Amino acid sequence: MKDMVKLFGLIDDDEVVQVTREMVAIPSITHREGRGMTDYLDRWFKDLGIPTRVYPCEGDRANFFADFGNTDGEGRFIFNGHQDIKPVDGMTVEPFAGEIRDGKLYGRGSCDMKGAIAALLCAFKALVRAGIKPKGGITFFSDIEEEYGGGGGYYWARDQGLFDGFEGMISCEPSELEVQIGNRGCFVTAFETRGRSAHSGLAHLGINAIQNMALFIGEYLNLPYLQVENRYFGKCTVNFEKIEGGLYLSAVPDRCISSVDSRLIPDTPPKLVQKEVDGLMDRLNREHGINVRESSEPGDWRPSSVKLKAEFISPDHALVQRVKNAVELGTGEDAVIGGCPAITIAMVLTKMGIPAVICGPGSIAQAHTENEWVETDQLKKAVRVYTALMAGM
Repeated sequence: MKDMVKLFGLIDDDEVVQVTREMVAIPSITHREGRGMTDYLDRWFKDLGIPTRVYPCEGDRANFFADFGNTDGEGRFIFNGHQDIKPVDGMTVEPFAGEIRDGKLYGRGSCDMKGAIAALLCAFKALVRAGIKPKGGITFFSDIEEEYGGGGGYYWARDQGLFDGFEGMISCEPSELEVQIGNRGCFVTAFETRGRSAHSGLAHLGINAIQNMALFIGEYLNLPYLQVENRYFGKCTVNFEKIEGGLYLSAVPDRCISSVDSRLIPDTPPKLVQKEVDGLMDRLNREHGINVRESSEPGDWRPSSVKLKAEFISPDHALVQRVKNAVELGTGEDAVIGGCPAITIAMVLTKMGIPAVICGPGSIAQAHTENEWVETDQLKKAVRVYTALMAGM
């Protein structure tokens, strides 16, 4: 414990806040990430004497790796923080200013997840200052396109074999420093209802596809899978996130498309959800003639038809306990074990057979919001958590 107190003494609390602000100022919007974040990370690790790997891709972007210690053999762990951020349209705070008010640092990416990256960078610096080298190896990976399904980022890295051989992985996505044992799955698809056009003055001669979709959505919200509850992941969520329909003025709409994003707990795999959804469509078509079917749309604004089961490890797993101990050392508080409501890179690693947990500063409730923010106190605690965790690797 004395050694850990000494190690924590090498951490500069003001630096982690400043580093977060500097990265928030880099407008690395997904698909348009640029090289600002990659260059920043490259300079940081080279200043520490830690080798880096930069993998350029189209659009003047790049995935980034830094390797502290061994790059092969046993006992290697990987830490992740994605460099891309959501668009800034509609934000009510200056997205790239990194303004600090009342203990909160505002800006796009402050919570998701440049604050976590800053905490990691400062943890690496503390270890180097202390002359501590990992027994195995600690790799930092910062990917692009995470906010659009990870195709050019973590899935690309997986397909290149860049995750092979690691003993475990820590995703530093926002969890309020809760130790999360895995990710919910998802049931992402779209539905279409067909009707018949008519003049609004004779609307009774038409069939309103939007009204039919409203009936379908109302019934969908009562499906049994939405009532099941899991100790760590809670209940499934459902979000009808976009709806389109209508022809023109004074006309009954003959077609309506609605897109849904439902996040699934381990107890409700996609096959179970699909069975319930198919049964609902059959019943409504038979009893009400609403002509609803599953559609392949959208595709232009998000990947279409993604159906994944939840991926997680046991709360008793050695990696979970390891991160739990680091959280308690770094915060001085009891660690909470839970499940991540979103999808992260941890799902990919766990599916590969590489145990992964999620633990990072900030709350997902603040991610992607109009006034995104992260508590500066959480950033300072996160540095200590990551430093304690890495020191034992």
